Amino acid sequence: MALPLPTLDRLTYDELVSEARSTLPALAPGWTDYNAHDPGITLLELFAWLAESNSYRLDQISESSYRAFLRLAGVTPRVAQVAETALVFEPDIAGAVALANGIQVETKDGKTVFQTQAPVYVSTAKLEVVLSATGASFDDMTQRNDSATPFLPFGSRPQPGDALYLGLDAVVAPEDTEISLWVFTGSEEKDYETRAQLKMEHDAVLADTKRWCPKSSLANLPDWSKHYGARTVWEFYAGDNNWQLLKDVVDETHALTLSSAVRFKSPAAATHVAGGVPGSAHTGQRFIRCRFAQGAYDCPPRIAKVAINAVLARHAADVPQETFRSSGHAQQTISLSQKPVVPGSTQLNVKVEGGADEQWVESSSFDGYGPHDRIYILFPEDGIIRFGNGRIGRVPSAAAEINVKYSVGATTRGNLSPKTLGRVKANNSGIEVSQPFAAFGGAAAETLYDAQARAVRELHARNRAVTLADCEHLALTTPGVPVARAHAIADYHPRMNCIAVSGSITVVVLPPCPEQRPEPTAALLATVQCYLERRRVLTGELHVVGPDFTVIAVSATLHAGPEVDRRALARRAREALSQFFHPLRGGSVATGYPIGRAAYRAEVLALLNELEGVQYVEDLSWRVNGGNTNYCANVAICRHGLWASGVHEITINEGSGCHV
Repeated sequence: MALPLPTLDRLTYDELVSEARSTLPALAPGWTDYNAHDPGITLLELFAWLAESNSYRLDQISESSYRAFLRLAGVTPRVAQVAETALVFEPDIAGAVALANGIQVETKDGKTVFQTQAPVYVSTAKLEVVLSATGASFDDMTQRNDSATPFLPFGSRPQPGDALYLGLDAVVAPEDTEISLWVFTGSEEKDYETRAQLKMEHDAVLADTKRWCPKSSLANLPDWSKHYGARTVWEFYAGDNNWQLLKDVVDETHALTLSSAVRFKSPAAATHVAGGVPGSAHTGQRFIRCRFAQGAYDCPPRIAKVAINAVLARHAADVPQETFRSSGHAQQTISLSQKPVVPGSTQLNVKVEGGADEQWVESSSFDGYGPHDRIYILFPEDGIIRFGNGRIGRVPSAAAEINVKYSVGATTRGNLSPKTLGRVKANNSGIEVSQPFAAFGGAAAETLYDAQARAVRELHARNRAVTLADCEHLALTTPGVPVARAHAIADYHPRMNCIAVSGSITVVVLPPCPEQRPEPTAALLATVQCYLERRRVLTGELHVVGPDFTVIAVSATLHAGPEVDRRALARRAREALSQFFHPLRGGSVATGYPIGRAAYRAEVLALLNELEGVQYVEDLSWRVNGGNTNYCANVAICRHGLWASGVHEITINEGSGCHV
């Protein structure tokens, strides 16, 4: 509980005057005239007025002071954020066209403009066929891809060799032309956040490595843009059952698990031939494929759509350069013609007659700068630039030419629904554009009040693995890794079950799939371990493991009433047992059977006895790991163990008894 803050300006003017008058007999016995006409009383009242004015300031902290205090805590109010989305271009009847970077696309009303972030070659080749190949089986996903219905490109249990085949109706482009595909998972906003977390963690590791480790350690840093456990390759069919690697592939999809671009150089027309897929229906298409090459997935990738001729666009449209004249006055301001301005987008140079152009730098505040620093403050919402006063921040010379380039956009206006953007601004070529999925990421500038609240939240955030709850929270939030459950055990080593190991913490993690027996891959465990290692206490040790599964099969005899459907009751009993021992949805609160908890006979008896139609449970035993021994007592497992349901045997008796 926070301590109550004292009221520092509690004394009013009248109270100050009264208190001062009451001390006069003791401090100045010869002073006898306390009336208002006395000059001494006039001075006393003046001092009381000054004291009240000063004490009022004690409880009033200026906005600039608050911002300075927040910077000391490492928090600055966030500027407006820019929304982004992927756009898909269609060529006009004239044929393929190469679009430069910076193409602007707008909504129908022209009020919101996005701008592409890379050049894109708009090919006339059409994506006609999408196939999912698992083993020797090919499943046609073309209709699902066209309707943006999620599907599994490598099947429900991906194995090395499985592939996603993309069939084009023609040669995609001249040789060595960069082609851009876009993979949509249907969870673009979540993927955006995951990518940001991965990049943030990588930057932190890189900074720590540069500071504390030898330079040779930099070569061993993992590539944040790669999937933690699976590796894919992109290939094209070159004839005679020969698949060759595409050149200069940049795959940002994390092995088809994140929405992003795939870029590659187009192969020569003579080498990229039709065929490569069994069946006469696909002999006319030229295929490229994404093949699962090695490693393992904990959860199979799921995608909603693959599109060609796609590129990233952001709600940040460039504005033609604007020119102003400096007045030479301190704290002069200039007003840009368009707003809101994207924070960080301004490029300002001052051209002094007879001198070289001076490059000035945008800053969020004047703090820490001197009289010779070429800085300026941008007020994005108002489109205003303010210069320094000569003491803090330099003043542009009088009559100097000020040239400004900037972008407009940001804020929540850029969070558009799918298919909202659809018109290329100043389009004279007939090129069409579509927006398959929503734009997201736009946000208004953070207010000072919100920044204060965020500072408090960050002070209470779990970012160090000190307690068991810390370890569990950090394991669950490891970026880019699917962790459904995490359970931390104190003073426990997974290879020494019966010995308490002081200072050792074991974290048991489960992925969300497969549902029935979710066992994490070695790559997932290593990734979570690496994430926690940077945050654990120095004197402890930490282990990340998967659960040790033990198969349990329950045998029980239930007595039911005469009107009960015995087969349905047996089925419901088996389902209830499987649900109860389920590692993700089991237990008494349906959050997963507790890790390390024994199987208690009384709990299972109560579970079966509560089923509708059951009068009582007569016999109950269980078989563990397929053994022949039936246990009637409770069965314990190791502290990082979990139960997996076997084949439960349920007997329903009514009168003389009947086995179902």
